Amino acid sequence: MNDSVEQNAMNDSVEHLRLRWTPELAAAAIRLLQGHPSGVEIPTMQHDGKTCLDLRGIRIEQTQLDGAIIRNANLRWSVIRDVGFKGTQLVECNLSQATLSECYFRGTVFQKCDMVNSKFEKSDFSQARIEASRLDFASFKECEITLQNIRFRGNADPRVRARICRNLKLNAISMGHFADAGELTYMEKTHERHVLYNHAFARKHERMGERVKACRDWAVSVFLNWLWGYGEKPRRLLLAMVAAIVLFGTVQYWLDGIPGNSFGAHLYFSGITFLTIGYGDLVPVAPIPRFLAVLEGAVGLTVIGMLIASCTKKIMYR
Repeated sequence: MNDSVEQNAMNDSVEHLRLRWTPELAAAAIRLLQGHPSGVEIPTMQHDGKTCLDLRGIRIEQTQLDGAIIRNANLRWSVIRDVGFKGTQLVECNLSQATLSECYFRGTVFQKCDMVNSKFEKSDFSQARIEASRLDFASFKECEITLQNIRFRGNADPRVRARICRNLKLNAISMGHFADAGELTYMEKTHERHVLYNHAFARKHERMGERVKACRDWAVSVFLNWLWGYGEKPRRLLLAMVAAIVLFGTVQYWLDGIPGNSFGAHLYFSGITFLTIGYGDLVPVAPIPRFLAVLEGAVGLTVIGMLIASCTKKIMYR
């Protein structure tokens, strides 16, 4: 009940902020952002000891702000559509919960901006830079943007990085940029692994079972990264195949699995077993070598299946 009341109060507040923007006042604010005299007084507010332009809830459409330098502007809850920001610098601006659609951000620099829960749609970020800005829960839909456009803050939470990579991945898929989506998938999983590491080793756990589970999840993530880069690095699987064949062959030779044969013969047997070829010209005799052969065949089938899946994904992305 309290949450509903607070939500209604916030909606009323946002609606009030939007209603104050008469066409004349909005036009004056746009002139000020373009670097021209506004002609009327534009609302200001204090934030962290600084005087900011209070542009909360403003609606800006079909205009140009190219080359402008916009500092300390609070654009929270604003709606911005079909606006050109080519070469614009936005410094320490608040774009939280703002909606920006069909905008042209070529060469735009966002520096130390709050962009929490901002929504960007059908916008071009070519050569744009988002530097040291808060991007928690920001979303991009049908936008020309890559991870190279974003320079995270040094202390950015890996959970935030993972969420941004996930959102950019979905955006890349919607735009048909599947190669970028694959790289973003890998980066998303990498940041999630860092989250698991912090959960396993940096947090205090009330119960030992929680720590064991966290350590297990982190170890599994590390193994999957090493094995095939979460499905995005098929070359690693080839190296894993070679390593497994050598390892199984060495163990079989040490156990004298195929009596009277050289190390090369055991290595050959390991290769045809791993690849599930099985000519039958060499056969282990003792129970343990036979069990190892069955185990190697199962591992080989699994790894080959993973390799086919990963390579197929890469080919389809081209």
